[in-house]
Amino acid sequence: MFSLISTQFIVTTRQVTQSKHKIKLNGENWVKAFFGSTAVVSVVLIILITLFLLKEGLGFFGSYQKELALYRESGMEFAEVVSEQHNSLTLIYRYLENILANESKFFEELPQNHHLYKVAQIRKERLFKLTRVFQSTKETLLDYEKEIVSLASQTKAFLELQENISNWEKEARKLNLTEPFLFEFETIQKRDHFTFDELNSIKFYFIRNDANDLAKQVKSSLEISGLSFEKPLSNKQTKKILKSLQNTYLPLITTQEKAFRKLIKQERVEFSLENSINEFQNTKGALKEYLDKVPNYVQILDEWDPNKSFPMDRAFTSFFFGKKWITNSARQDWFGVVPLLTGSLLITFIAIIIAIPLGLGAAIYISQSASKFEQGIVKPFIEFIAAIPSILIGFFGISVLGGFINEFADERLNSLTAGCLLALMAIPTIFTLAEDALNRSSLRLKQASLALGANRWQTCYKIIIPSSTSGMISAVLLGFGRVIGETMVVLLCAGNRIAIPDFSKGLEIFAQPVHTMTGIIAQEMGEVEYEGIHYRALFMVGITLFMITLLINFLSKKVSSRFQRSHE
Repeated sequence: MFSLISTQFIVTTRQVTQSKHKIKLNGENWVKAFFGSTAVVSVVLIILITLFLLKEGLGFFGSYQKELALYRESGMEFAEVVSEQHNSLTLIYRYLENILANESKFFEELPQNHHLYKVAQIRKERLFKLTRVFQSTKETLLDYEKEIVSLASQTKAFLELQENISNWEKEARKLNLTEPFLFEFETIQKRDHFTFDELNSIKFYFIRNDANDLAKQVKSSLEISGLSFEKPLSNKQTKKILKSLQNTYLPLITTQEKAFRKLIKQERVEFSLENSINEFQNTKGALKEYLDKVPNYVQILDEWDPNKSFPMDRAFTSFFFGKKWITNSARQDWFGVVPLLTGSLLITFIAIIIAIPLGLGAAIYISQSASKFEQGIVKPFIEFIAAIPSILIGFFGISVLGGFINEFADERLNSLTAGCLLALMAIPTIFTLAEDALNRSSLRLKQASLALGANRWQTCYKIIIPSSTSGMISAVLLGFGRVIGETMVVLLCAGNRIAIPDFSKGLEIFAQPVHTMTGIIAQEMGEVEYEGIHYRALFMVGITLFMITLLINFLSKKVSSRFQRSHE
């Protein structure tokens, strides 16, 4: 009987143990399933974000290629070269105006009984005459530029209108409207002009067929194209542009070159101020450089062909290597990411240079040297910075830091202001990750070093820091990623000037206003037309930023694993 009871007790105990084991296994499975599903969701989200960015962004290059093809076909490319040439002359003219202003000021401050009064007056009048001659010679090119821009604008408006009418014809066929469209597709492509009455008839055609959205598009196109009752919109202007090269431009350039060469040899001009002599020599040097570039302008215009196709690779290079970001232009929008990329990198460089010694230094001190009391005060305050909203940090930059920087810089909002604030935001990330890496270093190695007679700082320098190098480098790289992706602070404090920083100015480069990739997206995304070329260009900027952050994280992993292998 006793043996039977004992056997039953053992069986029951085993069953209870197996049940507990099953419950434990089921619990572990639930935990594994929860965290596994979280990882799956994260992967799916990353894939969806990537696909969404690619879907919205990659269509940009096809649209941009069409825009640039229209830019060439309309003659606006020709006009842009002439404008660039005239802008060079305008810059030289401003140098002369500045010299004239200084000489005039000197003359006006002289008393009439001064012995230099008459001499200064004669010198000023001669310089004034020379400046006016330069201006009149320059403005002959300006008049030609205005004429070419007008012809190119008319042609561009016609080509855009022709494209719109073709699209309206396609939409009319898709909607299966009760009456046929006013023009067949082949007819539209062969037309060389459109009148106000024809476009107005298209508008009423859509109104009659209850296609009010398309009627609004036609009305909008009427207003943008500038069509009037008196004058049709014609496509014959590029022929005039080509003829003007031989008939107007080349004779004008020849006359202009003779006048400017004569000015360079001008020896009669004298100055009352010593500084004016140096400035005038620099002006003549700039004018000589301009004259040396004239054959290049002539060659480019001579080789220009409006019927030459615009290659797709130019759309890629114009974006990734383009130096201009110009939107809502009357001539041509340009989407070059270089000014935004250099602005982002400059601000990030300033932030990282400040944040690395402060973040890593604080981490080393707190983990290796600070007392419990110091750790309880310093560590929470550093980590609390990460909880401050970036908009408040931006306000601090505008009201306090910007005013301090303005004491030695021309503008209060610039790359240095934004860089200092981003350094403040990067320090908690670098500090926290670096401290964790230092605390994970082998305790046995530390104790062995101390046992061999090394002091605390020798142990830290020779043992702790080398064994934690991978984690500290990862902390810096992740801090870099944190900084380059910041939006609100740079939008408020970087100055938002879309230009490549002037690296020739030395340390002054750190006080120049810049714009960034994140800032341009935040500033312009709310104002662009949905799925328009500007909209897609901003998505391409986002893809570029996304690829940079992915590269940073990839490098962080690589560096971390490499240093771990080297210390194993």
